[in-house]
Amino acid sequence: MNSKDWQYFQKLSELKNFSITARYFGVSQPTITYSLKRLEEEYGVKLVERKSYANSLKLTNAGNQLLKHANRIIREDYLAKSDLNRLKEQKIKMGFPPIITNYLLPNVFDELMKNDYLDKIDQIVDGSKELLSELKNGSLDISLLGTTRLPEDAELEYKVIKIQHFNLIASSKRDFGGSIDLNDLLKEEFILTDSNSVHRQVFKRFTDKYNVLPNVIFETSDYHLLLNLVKADKGISFIAETASSLEDGIQEVKVNNLKLPPFYILIIYRTNTLKTPDFSKIIDIFTESCKN
Repeated sequence: MNSKDWQYFQKLSELKNFSITARYFGVSQPTITYSLKRLEEEYGVKLVERKSYANSLKLTNAGNQLLKHANRIIREDYLAKSDLNRLKEQKIKMGFPPIITNYLLPNVFDELMKNDYLDKIDQIVDGSKELLSELKNGSLDISLLGTTRLPEDAELEYKVIKIQHFNLIASSKRDFGGSIDLNDLLKEEFILTDSNSVHRQVFKRFTDKYNVLPNVIFETSDYHLLLNLVKADKGISFIAETASSLEDGIQEVKVNNLKLPPFYILIIYRTNTLKTPDFSKIIDIFTESCKN
């Protein structure tokens, strides 16, 4: 039995047809049949039942159970190859969400350069949700991440770099006369990040919770554009403190009785990733960046 047996079995369970599975892998049908036989002999159980029409099948209970293990074995094999390639190439694929990167990278740039890590890190720029998925499937070794909930996943480890807040923001040109009420938000025009962002998801949760239907006039994935539009007083917005804390021309809008979740900035990686000296040093550099 070899790793191909698991791949053949996984695809056979999906396609439920020997001929189609064989064509998918570019092998003969007997190759798939003998592979299945090896698995059945190895575990001493019948894994499939052939249906009445040609070449079709369904998994037995034992087959469904083995499929769960096969999925994990195939995933672990892929992750192992990814991790070993990283060690061989001496490169670290690291995820960088744009807003968090703009906030953190200036603080760590000199330290990364001093330790020759700028060339060793392959940057993958994407949103936090997408980067987390890429990390779990082995496309990334490590990532920065913005989230409102700390991960509860035995396959992941993380360190909290910073805890910040979400803010409603407006141009400094505006005069709100102090704090406003939630109902006052109904009079405002909103410029927001797109629907895939953490900010937008949190915004939706709080507007649903407080039964506020905002007037959203523009959406963008470019937070620089968002901030520039807010500065120009084209609308108000909702964004993490990370994005707006260093910006001139922007003020926080205080809203009475509004409670929002914290915004955690994490550095996150898989539990079974070998923490080489370089890997550990990169974690330390980012973790220490916000302590001063």
